[in-house]
Amino acid sequence: MLRIVTLLLFGLTPALAGAADLEATARQFEHPDRYRVLFSRLIDRGVSPERIQALFSSQKAARRDEKAVRLRTDISEIPKHKERERQANKRYVYEANLLVESFREHASVYERMEKEYGIRKEIIGAILLKESALGRYDAFDHDAFTVFNSLLDGLTVGPDAPRRLQRRVPRLLDMAEEQLVALVLYAQRQGISLAETSVPASYAGAVGIPQFLPSNLDHAVSAGEGPPDLSRLPDAILSAANLLRNKFGWPDRMLDFQRLENLDEIVEAWLDFDEGNASFAAASNADGQRLRRFDKVRSDIPNINYVATYVRAIMRYNYSSDYALGVLQIANRAHRLQEEAREG
Repeated sequence: MLRIVTLLLFGLTPALAGAADLEATARQFEHPDRYRVLFSRLIDRGVSPERIQALFSSQKAARRDEKAVRLRTDISEIPKHKERERQANKRYVYEANLLVESFREHASVYERMEKEYGIRKEIIGAILLKESALGRYDAFDHDAFTVFNSLLDGLTVGPDAPRRLQRRVPRLLDMAEEQLVALVLYAQRQGISLAETSVPASYAGAVGIPQFLPSNLDHAVSAGEGPPDLSRLPDAILSAANLLRNKFGWPDRMLDFQRLENLDEIVEAWLDFDEGNASFAAASNADGQRLRRFDKVRSDIPNINYVATYVRAIMRYNYSSDYALGVLQIANRAHRLQEEAREG
């Protein structure tokens, strides 16, 4: 159906308002067919041809973020990323006292979050600590629109490329198109001109303290009277919880920290088990490659199924077993620090 709409818009009815201009705009890109489909989707969602043409013929649309493309497609970086993730987990477990300080400083917001969304403050705090060091890390020197536009126009894969890259590139193209649609729609609702306004982001195109992709921006929540601002920690706290609960289906029960009493043992067993072709609790990776499931192979470990439930839930936020386990470890450590403070 989408292909038919594309043909009607750009091939059979050039008299349609803006069609000729959009065809010329699409032809400015290296892969015009991708933009014909994108433009059709935007028009179908209520974006005017004039608005599309103004954005995608702008100087900003001609920019390329080569670093973002390289980091997304360099599969040799995957093992390095895994090791960096694990090192970050160790560092943030050690720095879990930062969470305890945050709980005190923003006590009313965390209390509101737990009451409204039924998620432990330690979980949300740990996610925000890993994503941006609770806002202390602010070196988001990419632009979200430029990142995804660069991916959509710049990604190619040849027949001799590694199989994993051949699986990854089509997924990245679909993701780039989805995120561009979401970002343009969000900007239109907010009255923002993407051609003239920077949307600070990471190399992955993720925005703010909780590192939201554009498709998740509608779940941003304000802790005050004005519109949500993901560069403010109170808004980030509520927004991350809203996303986990209302989009990603967080389990309908509060995490029981007593069931994490052997979490360190579970993590050590996972590290011994993972040889690059395994997942803690998922059947495949983001590129569709089948993986060995740790929770199935090591079902003999106490509390493994309970931990796996929360690992899967956190992986909907970031599709990494090590990321999810790190969140649980940091949260567990922060909980223990609070318990020790109360007992002392």
